[in-house]
Amino acid sequence: MPRTVSVVIPTHERPRQLFALLSSLREARIPELEKIVVVDDSRVQKPLQEDFPGLPLDVVSLPQRVFISRAKNLGWHRSDSDFVYFIDDDNVVTKDTIRLPLEIIDARSDIGAIVPAVLYFRRPEIVWVYSTPWAPGRWGHSLLGRNLPRDPSLEGQLCDTDAMPNAALVRRRALEDIGGFNEALIVNSSADAALRLKNAGWGVYAHTGSFTYHDVEPPGRVGYWAQHGIADPTRVYYELRDWFSFMHSLHRDEGFFRIRATLHAFGFMLPNALSYVLVGGSRGRNLLKEMLRGYVSSLRTS
Repeated sequence: MPRTVSVVIPTHERPRQLFALLSSLREARIPELEKIVVVDDSRVQKPLQEDFPGLPLDVVSLPQRVFISRAKNLGWHRSDSDFVYFIDDDNVVTKDTIRLPLEIIDARSDIGAIVPAVLYFRRPEIVWVYSTPWAPGRWGHSLLGRNLPRDPSLEGQLCDTDAMPNAALVRRRALEDIGGFNEALIVNSSADAALRLKNAGWGVYAHTGSFTYHDVEPPGRVGYWAQHGIADPTRVYYELRDWFSFMHSLHRDEGFFRIRATLHAFGFMLPNALSYVLVGGSRGRNLLKEMLRGYVSSLRTS
């Protein structure tokens, strides 16, 4: 029986990027494609079927925001395909983005998920990330290739990874084994999902021969790394809470968690705070407020 794949796209207030992603999926002509589930919790939702009559679209229009983890779970439950390809709305694919990992995972029954390598859409010669294994101590991830020119010696490989950012092809049976994404982690649940897949006996890999193209600001300008938060202040609060919650699940028995977590968190909180002040414009104060609110809330609950 032929294998089937569905694509799940959570989207919020990014109609231009969503249009580009759907256009690239149409151009990729994926024969195994059964359904594209778009879970849209934007305030203003544009009908998509008129622009993409040839795509098997299933648009879930939500009256209020549910954020990424809940949207992913809503999406994969609306399909019966053998595999589910989760992808953020600010990416673009090619004909090989799904085809190559689908061939690998279909041939390897031990693999639960494969993530692609990620390049910058506006500067495809620069790597956003090849793979994301744990850094020593498991307080964060090593970002292989981050912001460096593409390295042919690192491409075309199946690498171990411990997070599934931007996109991931996941076996349905593996998703069912772990119950999908942890909705207590409102925004960033991909590393938790990767960990639970591995704990359930599934392999999780990055394939550096298939690529998505991430439509975010490339390196070069102060604050480029914080553009997601600047565009979406509410996300800043939940991302910080998610990080503390996930780290607490890993390190809660090690002692002095709040102090140690704070020291590690400052490594990304301080650069982000600087970005909010320098390039956040009129939102800068609110962004700092959301960050502080997320930090205080995290300490209270950890």
